[in-house]
Amino acid sequence: MIYYRARTLFSFLGTLILYIAIMTNANAEPTEHQKPRSIHVSGAGKASAAPDKADLSLSVEVQAKTAEAARNQAASAMEALIKAVKNAGVADKDIQTRSVSLYPNYSPDTANKIVGYQLTNQVSVCIRDIDKASDVIDSAVKAGGNATRVQGINFGIENADSALAQAREKAYDNAKMKAEQYAKLAGVDLGLPLHISEGNAFSPVPMPYAEMRTLKAGMADSVSTPVQAGEQEVTVNVDVIFGIQ
Repeated sequence: MIYYRARTLFSFLGTLILYIAIMTNANAEPTEHQKPRSIHVSGAGKASAAPDKADLSLSVEVQAKTAEAARNQAASAMEALIKAVKNAGVADKDIQTRSVSLYPNYSPDTANKIVGYQLTNQVSVCIRDIDKASDVIDSAVKAGGNATRVQGINFGIENADSALAQAREKAYDNAKMKAEQYAKLAGVDLGLPLHISEGNAFSPVPMPYAEMRTLKAGMADSVSTPVQAGEQEVTVNVDVIFGIQ
């Protein structure tokens, strides 16, 4: 009787171990030999688009004998500049103060002797109509007078969806072309894509058109400031796994 029970117990344990082994293998990650036959490639695509906005950096810079005088003169110049920019079509929400600094000027002959004060007030202006960029610059310079400084202009693409769609199409075509070449070299037939993963999609970083020199109010009224926006590129990278037969 004891022998029979022991034999039955060992038989049950053997069956349990076999079941656990089968379930473990079923849930295990496939080995290299079990993975689907595939070709893994990457592709890149680029598309160009015209900028649809410009970020303009403007400031007023005033030097005076006293700090209060410098502040008053700079405040008047900046108030006139902002008013002119708004009248040129820039919305209030697109004008932002970036920095205000006031510091003393020292005599080059006598150490630690303050001979005056300089105040600089910088604002960032977002121009959403590129065609108005020239008018905004000229209006700001005229209103702010000789205290005006134009420190630079950057162009960017706020809505890059259309350009990104074109870049994605080109990136996939580029990946498929590579996969077809590898399939031909390996003597296999290319199948359907098994996995598609977009890598980095690079929207255009605002790029400076040129570093602009300080513009004076005495510029000729008959000539407007030339502004050329040009084009910018967006880039998309994609990883694709194609099945092979």
